[in-house]
Amino acid sequence: MNDHRILNALSYFSIFFAPIIVPALIWIFTKTDEVAHHAKVALLTHIIPTIAAVICFSSIFITSFTNIGILSNLSLMVTAGLFFITIIATLGLFIFNIVRGIQILVTKTEEDVWI
Repeated sequence: MNDHRILNALSYFSIFFAPIIVPALIWIFTKTDEVAHHAKVALLTHIIPTIAAVICFSSIFITSFTNIGILSNLSLMVTAGLFFITIIATLGLFIFNIVRGIQILVTKTEEDVWI
């Protein structure tokens, strides 16, 4: 197993221990385009749930301060919908990172890997 495949998989598996830090460091300090590509994809799939969580929790914070009749119900429905979409997107990207890391470790060549 070569170092490129290990670094590529580590970029995706870092979702377990240092989601944004490890792919960013690998992307900054890598010398090959292949590893940089996988580090960028992993970094993006780690940042998206973070941004979605910030938006979701800020929406919850704003909703807690609005108590104006019908607007309160509408705001609550939008916040609940945003919360469920955030949970589904986060789980989907978490599973994507795990599958992608395993796929990189299992395949023999880069051409066998999808995406």
